[in-house]
Amino acid sequence: MAGPLRAGAANLRLALRWAADAGQAGRAQEAAGALWRFWQQRGHLAEGRLRLEELLALPSGRGPTPARAKALAGAGGIAWWQEDIAAARRFYEEALAIERRLGDPARIADALYNQAFVVAAGGDFEGAFRLCEESLELFRRAGDEAGVARADWMLAMRDLVDGRWDRPLARAEEAVAAWRRTGDRFRLGDGLVWLAVVDARAGRPADARSAIGEARELAAEADSPMGMISVLIALSYVARWEERHQDAVRLAGAADALREQVGGRAPLEFLAGFLGDPEAEARAHLPEETARRAWEEGRRSGVDAALAWSAEAR
Repeated sequence: MAGPLRAGAANLRLALRWAADAGQAGRAQEAAGALWRFWQQRGHLAEGRLRLEELLALPSGRGPTPARAKALAGAGGIAWWQEDIAAARRFYEEALAIERRLGDPARIADALYNQAFVVAAGGDFEGAFRLCEESLELFRRAGDEAGVARADWMLAMRDLVDGRWDRPLARAEEAVAAWRRTGDRFRLGDGLVWLAVVDARAGRPADARSAIGEARELAAEADSPMGMISVLIALSYVARWEERHQDAVRLAGAADALREQVGGRAPLEFLAGFLGDPEAEARAHLPEETARRAWEEGRRSGVDAALAWSAEAR
């Protein structure tokens, strides 16, 4: 699978260049906006950001068109995973302004959902929840089941902020079921990571490990280093809550090393706003030198060794 995907991506890069050189900015922006998730999942963040910014800067591609809005959403997504929140905000704000002008409910809903992430990353959780409520209503109006699951799950974060776990658990299970039905394997993998974290926090370790195991399989199947970073971070949370503090630090270190290789991850500050920081919390229970050694071991060890620590802890 990886070979055909890489070959297809290479061909699409050539097509993007041809369209840009031929003055077909709209076609190129539409294609690049569709390709951003491939760049993100494979860890080609710098390449994706460069291509999208080049296309967005084309004089013939600056009008408020659906293609530009799609490219802006892709650029915002890549900037988010590069932990460049300021840039993600700029891209998402322009995309939302265009979508509101164009008036398609499903596309407006998607733009609102994206904007909620950068608003939450800035600490304005209530503002983010208001955006998600509007997004949810528009997804429902459009009959978009997968979109409804996304927005509804984001609204469950309100309970996480308040330390309530029952409702988020039910919503995470519903979202995972919806993504199974719609066949969205990226969302399924992401949802399983979240479900695992909520399961673990709610005192259901066996369910948490099952969900993480499936998420790991999906990330490996997709050859996705970004998916594996999410799995490692989830395992760090689980280890922290199981009071395996050295493992929590090791897993966070392994995730950090992989993040450096690919150039990004979901901003930890965003997750910490809902769930706390597993590495910092685990370090507080360890002597400084022990924590330092665990971190360095995690960074040196690689993904397979990190996953083995978690398996051995069962």
